[in-house]
Amino acid sequence: MAYTEILTANGLTEEQWDRQLNSEYLSSLWFKNFMGATQMAPIQVKMDLAKEAGDAVTIGIRSQLIGGRVDGRNKAKGNEGRVEFYDQRITIDNVRHVVKFEDVPMSQKRVGWDLLNQGREALVEKSQIALEEDLINTLCDATTRRVRGRYLYGAADSNWNATHATALQSVDNTNDKLTTNILRIAKRKAQIPVNAYAKIRPMRIVTGQNMEEYFVSVHHPFAIRDLIDGDAAYRNAMLLIPPTANASSPLFTGSSFKGQYEGVLIYEYDRMPLVASTIQVTHSILMGAQAAAVCWGQMAKFEDEEEDLGHDVIYGTHEIRGMAKIGYSRNAVDSSISDEDNGLVNIFVAAVAD
Repeated sequence: MAYTEILTANGLTEEQWDRQLNSEYLSSLWFKNFMGATQMAPIQVKMDLAKEAGDAVTIGIRSQLIGGRVDGRNKAKGNEGRVEFYDQRITIDNVRHVVKFEDVPMSQKRVGWDLLNQGREALVEKSQIALEEDLINTLCDATTRRVRGRYLYGAADSNWNATHATALQSVDNTNDKLTTNILRIAKRKAQIPVNAYAKIRPMRIVTGQNMEEYFVSVHHPFAIRDLIDGDAAYRNAMLLIPPTANASSPLFTGSSFKGQYEGVLIYEYDRMPLVASTIQVTHSILMGAQAAAVCWGQMAKFEDEEEDLGHDVIYGTHEIRGMAKIGYSRNAVDSSISDEDNGLVNIFVAAVAD
């Protein structure tokens, strides 16, 4: 009797692994709760190129109407306002991770675990770490779109300098440790565009019939240490209670969540950069909506190749993606306006090691 059987080596089984790979990889990301498909997410996810041809995505935004108000008997003609359109282009490329096992039968005999399965798990872990590191490097790029309204060096806005290295030297370990007051200044920079062109939109969370708005701040453990040890306002127990309506939300649970202060969610993340200056400084961030975008042309896929009749095996993952900190090209439209980060305030505070 004839029959059909799908064996382990069948391509359908590999597709199952691909789905499992993506699920494990993305669900373990530290940033996963801040990623979403809409412009309200701090990190916007674009899947356009997974369905269509092309190697770049252009994200556009429209300005509010500038001018154009006409009162009383004044004529509309000659008093028209204008609407401006800006764009951010994100290019995608290959991202691959590869591991090779030689003399698999004997190597497997020498250990008490599944050698090849461990190789697959290591690839998933590596993909996760690589994406997180790429995101941090993208968000913490202080070399572009430097405007005073998007940067805060320590506790005083006057520490600003157009040269990043010079501004860092103003941060000291007495007055410029992380405090709730620094978070308040950073939030005001987001809300009130002084020395910047546009407001930063907060992240919005829908709970039942309510809409809640938050900014997300992320800090190195050294900065969180100083906040907890040295700021009496933060130590008020009420600050450590998650928002009641969302107590079960992943946004307000987990060991990295350190509470919220005046609409700013406070998180600890050990991959935030440490910077050498007069003292050691850390780069913290306050994110609103659409601070960065990640674009996928292909989600991570598992690849394998055998050599020497299966004695040597190469495993790999392959995805096609790109990412960028969102900063619209306002200067190209109006030369009087500087380019600036769209959803991000960069904060630099003291981070002297224990």
